[in-house]
Parts: sequence; structure tokens; C-alpha cells
Amino acid sequence: MFVSCKTCIDYYPSMTGKNKKTFSFQRAQQAILATTRQLTNEKLVLDKVRQRITVSDVLAVMPQPSFDESTRDGFVIRERSVSEERVNRYKVVDEIPAGKPLGNILAPGTACRIMTGGCVPEGGTRVVPYEQCVEQNGQIIIDDSSLQASTFILKTGSEIAQGEVLVPGGVALQAGHLALLASCGVQTVTVVARPIVGYVCTGSELVSGADGPGNGQKVSSNSFLLGGLVVAVGGRSVDMGIIRDNEQELLDLFAKVKTDELDVMITTGGMGPGKYDLVEKAFVEAGGEVVFNGISMRPGKSILFGTLGKTMFFGLPGPPHAVSTLLNGLVGPALQAMQGVKGSWPRRVQAHLQHQVKVKRNDVLRLKDGVLTMEEGRSLVRFAGRLEMGNCFILLPPGQAQYGEGELVEVHLAIALCAG
Repeated sequence: MFVSCKTCIDYYPSMTGKNKKTFSFQRAQQAILATTRQLTNEKLVLDKVRQRITVSDVLAVMPQPSFDESTRDGFVIRERSVSEERVNRYKVVDEIPAGKPLGNILAPGTACRIMTGGCVPEGGTRVVPYEQCVEQNGQIIIDDSSLQASTFILKTGSEIAQGEVLVPGGVALQAGHLALLASCGVQTVTVVARPIVGYVCTGSELVSGADGPGNGQKVSSNSFLLGGLVVAVGGRSVDMGIIRDNEQELLDLFAKVKTDELDVMITTGGMGPGKYDLVEKAFVEAGGEVVFNGISMRPGKSILFGTLGKTMFFGLPGPPHAVSTLLNGLVGPALQAMQGVKGSWPRRVQAHLQHQVKVKRNDVLRLKDGVLTMEEGRSLVRFAGRLEMGNCFILLPPGQAQYGEGELVEVHLAIALCAG
């Protein structure tokens, strides 16, 4: 069951600094969603819509099954209305393998050999499994007393009716959805266009993974985080490379963003108060409008959100852990909202801590990588270990310095794991 813990996220500190707009986590989410616009729609064939978001309810074009279907190997018969004998004989007149319809109406006292999945002919009232009859000289002999209550015929539309809702609107289509849609005659689906997301990692010390780092250099690992999450939530990622800590290069980047058809632009790094932290300055000079430029949580304090023309802009800090946290809590939900995904993101649950937690500084909301499991019907969560990939984020609200083992806490599921 998904729950919301207002205590954990509704924390509003005072603004600090002349031009500082520091929001709570909840207020930041609200501001981003208020800026988000849903993208246009497009109609695509089934093999092109996996992980795409449905615009509206998708209905069954034809019922399932689409014909009266045999559920056993045996003989389909047309039962006599009155029989004084307990043993009946039926003349075998045809054979119906799967995929072959029988054009003629089945006459009383006749039978057709039929396979599982075979189309029951008009007039057929029951399929008698092989083990419940004896075949002799072109006839089958059936002891009525051995017949079961089931007719072993699945009636047309008994599982899915024509016009029934197969997939609601606002759902990411998975492989199982596609199989269901295909079986019910759906050939095309109207989905929301994928958001085009450009991203750049800033820092004079950064190099690509292909180049390899030299002395004093680092591989731009955030490029992999950004590209991975964008694709996981259905976006089209555009890697715009690495930019040095140079204001003119940043201005050139933002000028390009204005002319490119980008729905979202993301940068990492250059968001602190240092001499070479130039992203916000260049963003404003390029005409960007700042919605907020700080958030009262750790990690992720130094974040910029705004608009540059029609493009939503996220200026994220450089540390990968902060990038991962903000991608999950703010950027990913925005990309899903652009595609019409319904519901509150990221998904929230409550879980019992598996160990004690002490917080050194409890003045702001803190998010920690966690591992969520289920044991005997209880949701349990613990901090992720070193080099362990977490599947959630544990929320530790301001004002509480320690938590006991077994205490309930709010947990945000990793959006990349449940985006579908």
C-alpha cells in the first residue's frame, strides 16, 4: 500500500541570501509539476510501443476467446435432448485441429475429433476427453454417467469481452501488455511522445569513459547515471558531452538549448559557491528563469530548477550520490508527468528499519540509499552497503536524531525499478 508521510517532506525553511530561493522537497516537487506540460500524442504499431505511455484506455477490438474453444483433446459432440440409454454412440464425421474452423453445423448424434484450442463447430454442446470415451468402427461410445459437469468449452468472450478496457490510460506498456493487446486484435496504440532530454556534465577535471582519466582527472560517471535514468523512464537521451568550467562555453551551451528541440536540459556540477561554479550565472545571463535554486535536503542542496524558453532546466550538483537522489525524487517524476503517467512519484511505502540509525545533523530532510525487502508480510529496509546497489531511498525527516530498530520510516522506491 502506498502512503504519504507528510511529516517527512513538508519542511519549509526561511529563504537565505538575497537571491536564494530554497524550497522544501515537497514544494520543489509541486513547483516542477506545475511547470511540466504533457507532450503530444502519436499512434504507433504494437512492436514500437514497449515502455511507452498510453494516452487513454485501450479497448479490446475482439473478444477472448474469439470463438468457442475446446480446452481438452477429445471429441466434440452434439448431445441428444432425450436419451433413455446411459450409453450413447456418436458417429465421427470430421477432425478439427487447432486453427481449422468447421463450416458445417454439427448434427445430432455426430462427433468431431478436436484438439485443445480447436474451434467448436456450431451445434457442438460438449467436448468429451479421450479418456472418457471409447472409439470403435468410426464411432465413439460414451457412458453418460462418466461425464463431468464441465463441458470443456470456453465460450466466446468469456474471458475478455469486446470493448473491455485492457490497459488504462497513463500506463507504461510492458511485454505482457503487448501480448494481451495483440491477442484482442489491437494493432496500434496512441501513446505520448517521448521527452527529448539533453544532458551535459560540467567540470574541467572530467573526461569521458572512453578516454580514461589522466593525473588529476576523473571519468564523467554522471553521464551514465543521466543516460540510464532517462531511458528507464521512457525519455530520449541526448548526450551533449562534457563542458569545462568556462562561462563562455556554458553560454554557448544555453544558446544551443534555445534553438534545439529539447524538452528538458540537465547539467551536473558547477552549482556550489566556488570560483568555478558558473552554471547559475550563465543560465541567468542566457535568459533562463529561476524557479528555485536550493532545496532543504541532503544530499542535493545545491540544485537549480527553471526554464529556458520552452525547455525545463535542471542544474544538479556534481556528486553522483546527489545526482542519483535528485534524478529519482525530482527529475524522473517530471519526465513521467510529461508522458501522462498517473499517480504520485516517486512511489512511497512505509517499512521497518532493520537497524538503529543516528543522525549527526538533523536540521534538514536526509535521504539515504536503502535496500527494501519483504519478510513474512512485513516491509523491511536497511542502509545499502558499500558498493551495494540500493532499490530505494530512506527518508529521515528534520528534528529527529535517532531511530530504533523496527521503527517505521518512509521509503521512496527507486523510480527506475518501478517505472513501468
